[in-house]
Amino acid sequence: MKMTVITGKDGTIVGTAREGDPNKPEAGVGGPMAGPDQSVHVIDLPKELENVADASELHRGIKTHVAKK
Repeated sequence: MKMTVITGKDGTIVGTAREGDPNKPEAGVGGPMAGPDQSVHVIDLPKELENVADASELHRGIKTHVAKK
């Protein structure tokens, strides 16, 4: 599963968004946008993080994947 990650200029994660379900067009097709001094990364979300509900835990888990980009 792909995930979009937005980071601040210091590398901190400021937001994430998962891809929408293509079988549910009513969900729309837009995506997140980075603000000034922010960057957008598209990563392959590791399977073990796909069902994580806590944002802090998710950010800790994906931090190393964003750093690789």
